Amino acid sequence: MPDAIMIVNLTKFYGWIRALNKLSLTVRHGDCVGLLGPNGAGKTTTIKILAGLIRPTSGEAYIEEVSVVDDPEHALERIGVLVETPGLYEEVSPRRLLRFLGRLRGLSGGELEARIEYVVDAVRMSEWIDVPIGRFSRGMKQRIAIAQALFHDPDILLLDEPSLGLDPRGIVEVRELIRGASEGGKDHIPRI
Repeated sequence: MPDAIMIVNLTKFYGWIRALNKLSLTVRHGDCVGLLGPNGAGKTTTIKILAGLIRPTSGEAYIEEVSVVDDPEHALERIGVLVETPGLYEEVSPRRLLRFLGRLRGLSGGELEARIEYVVDAVRMSEWIDVPIGRFSRGMKQRIAIAQALFHDPDILLLDEPSLGLDPRGIVEVRELIRGASEGGKDHIPRI
């Protein structure tokens, strides 16, 4: 089985500012890896490159041996992503948002509705499933963003600041979700 993620000499400049300097990293399937460092260390930049949101200045990044730069559509099929500050359509409910995303991925009918219920329950937002996202607190929006990342049952999760905006209980719950997914595989997403 190929490595889940392989990064080789990844470098990124924003103008004259070097955000990444020849980062190399290999992550196997089943590993749970955290990028730690101060603000400006390149953690979010790395995730954005892996998610195909920005291009590196130099170096290579692969998701299961597929180049994120050369074949992003194919590489990104395998990942679920939560970026640092997720943008959500605030006028729609979680159900409508996830239904839209599911249809983009070819889901329909009972399979689509079951998946929506599953991920919304996993992040403890079932009672809010039909409420417009614009009415949510920051922590509630973060939970829906996590549900969105989990929605298509990805092989690999890239979570940037997953506990941002959550209260202490929510932080513990998100850690449990990540631990459960890592230990039990993608088919074991615990309810947080």
